[in-house]
Amino acid sequence: MGVILEEMLYHVNEKDEVLGKISRNKAHSKRILHRAGMVFLMSSGGKVLINKRSSKHEIHPFCYDSSVSFHVKYGESYEDSAKRETEEELKIKAPLKFIGKFIHRDPPQIVSVFICLTDDNPIINSEEFSDGKFYSVNEAEKIILNEKTTPWLREGWKILIKHLKTNYKNNLSLSNSNH
Repeated sequence: MGVILEEMLYHVNEKDEVLGKISRNKAHSKRILHRAGMVFLMSSGGKVLINKRSSKHEIHPFCYDSSVSFHVKYGESYEDSAKRETEEELKIKAPLKFIGKFIHRDPPQIVSVFICLTDDNPIINSEEFSDGKFYSVNEAEKIILNEKTTPWLREGWKILIKHLKTNYKNNLSLSNSNH
């Protein structure tokens, strides 16, 4: 019988300074601040992949979420974890760009946000997601404001919108965005 290794994460303070390592279960059960991240996959046509979490998730099953969301494993950087998870969850190997960070309170996480611009077709991992679809920014915004989502999606979305308005304002339809 094999030994199942518990996933180890970074225990951090609010400045994102490493205090040590902690198991994922302990971080969640004891509400200890740890590192996480999310990736928004976007096509050259300005559409963003929004996924719906599967029933297998302990927290927020069947909720809309970013293209990829993840915990940063101890020993990995935010970017290394983002790349690994994008490959595991979507079978996409493409450059990622860090666009911001926020502190989320439930569960307590420091979340780094990345954007991945690619026209490669994702192969969605059915263990992670029950559904996934590309939406225009305005369509995605309506889902995020009106549907059942992971709470961190709304915070990450604000960072994405700010990035898009600053860097791609001539290429995307953002006129109806409230962020």
